[in-house]
Amino acid sequence: MLYVRQLKEKPSQTRIDQLINVALQQEIFAYFESNDTKTKWIGVGSTSRIYPDKSNDRIQEVDDWYQKLKKQFPSKIDLNDIAILGGFSFDQRSGHGMWGPWSSGIFILPRIIIKITDQKIIITEIKAHQFSEQSLADTLDEMVLMAHNKQDLTDFSIEDLDENWDQQVDDLAMTIRKSNILKKVVLGRYKQGKIDGGFDPVAAISALRKFDQTTYHFIIKIKDQTFISATPERLFMLNGNDFSTAAVAGTIGRGQNELADNKLALQLFNDAKNRSEHQIVVQEITQRMKNFTSDMSFDKTPMIIKNLTVQHLYTPITAKIDDQTNVFQLLKYMHPTPALGGLPTNEAIKIIQEMEARARVLFGAPIGYITFSGDSEMIVGIRSMYLRLDQFLMFAGAGIMPDSVGTEEFKETELKFKPMIKLLEYLKGQTNE
Repeated sequence: MLYVRQLKEKPSQTRIDQLINVALQQEIFAYFESNDTKTKWIGVGSTSRIYPDKSNDRIQEVDDWYQKLKKQFPSKIDLNDIAILGGFSFDQRSGHGMWGPWSSGIFILPRIIIKITDQKIIITEIKAHQFSEQSLADTLDEMVLMAHNKQDLTDFSIEDLDENWDQQVDDLAMTIRKSNILKKVVLGRYKQGKIDGGFDPVAAISALRKFDQTTYHFIIKIKDQTFISATPERLFMLNGNDFSTAAVAGTIGRGQNELADNKLALQLFNDAKNRSEHQIVVQEITQRMKNFTSDMSFDKTPMIIKNLTVQHLYTPITAKIDDQTNVFQLLKYMHPTPALGGLPTNEAIKIIQEMEARARVLFGAPIGYITFSGDSEMIVGIRSMYLRLDQFLMFAGAGIMPDSVGTEEFKETELKFKPMIKLLEYLKGQTNE
C-alpha cells in the first residue's frame, strides 16, 4: 500500500517560481512543461523507479510496473493528480556506457509531485510507509533547506563524433533511390563535449523559456545523470478519449528579419522534397491511428511552425479513441513515427542501427508523463542533451529521401544542434558577466 497526502493552492507566479526553483535543485527530480506553458508536472525524489531491461519488451515492463503501483493507491485519491515521469529508449539497442542504467529508459514515481495548471497547484506526497507527524507544508520547507548551491558553468568544449556524415547521407540517398521498399530514413549524428564547472537546471529552464516559448521543456535528473529537451514535437496527448498528435517533418532555417523569415517559410511550403517528406509522415501516422480509431480529423494542407532556429511543416491530427485503448498500447502504435525513424519502419530502424555510431537511448524517444487515471502527454526527445558528470552528448537527425544532398542535410542538423549549444553558451556567459 502507498500512503498519500495532498495540498491544494491557488496559483501565483511567485509561488510557481519558488516551487520550480526548489525542485530543480534536488538530487532527483523530473520536470515537464507544455508548449503553451499552461501545464507543468514537477517530481521530486523517488518513491519508486524503473530501469527497463533492454532484453525484454520495455514498454510492457513499464506498463506492468505502473499497474502494480496503481493498485496500491488509496481509493479516494484523484489519480489524475498523480503521474510517473520519464522516458523510454528509442529502441532496444544497448546504449553506450555513458548512459549507464538509463540504456533502456527511466521512469520515476516521485515522492513529491507538483501539478500546476491555470486553475490550481496540487502538491502530492507519496510514501511506501506511514507519514511522520511532520506536515506536508513542513516537508516543503525542508526541501528548501535541502536545496544545494548551484554550480556555475565556466566553460565547455564540443566536437563532432561522425566524420564524413554528409557522404553517408549521399550513399543512403542512393540506396533509397535504388530500393523498391525504402522511402525515408532519419539518420542522426552526434556531438560530444565536456563542461567546466556545473550545470544549473534552474538557469537552464529560465534560458530555454527566453529562447523559445513555443516548445516543450523537459528535464529528468538522477544524481549525476541529466537529460534535457526543448522539443517542438508531441508524440501524442491523451485526455480521456481525446487523442491528439501532429506530423512535424520538412525543415528550413529562420530568417534574420520578418520578411526574410516569411520568404523562407514560403520556400519550405513550396519545396517538393519537404512536402513529400511531410506527406509520408502524415500518411503513416494516420494509417497507424486506424488501429485504434475511425474518428480522426486533420487538414490536407500543412501549416508552418516556427522554433528558435528552424521552421517545420506541421499538421495537427485529432481523434476519439475507445475506452479499451490505453497509453501503453498507443506508444506501441505511434513510436517511432517516420519523422524520427523512417518508412517502412522496420527497414529504416535496421539501417539506423547499422549506420549510426551509437544507440540513441532517450534521443528521439518518447518522454513525458503518464497519470494513474490514464491521461498522458508524450513528447519526442529532440533538441536535447544528455549530461553525466562533466561529459555531455547531443543528437540531431535529418529525414533522408531519394533526392537528399549530404551537405544540405548537414546544414539542417547544425541548425537542430543550435538550441542546446546556445544554452551552454548562455550559461557560460552568465557566469562570466
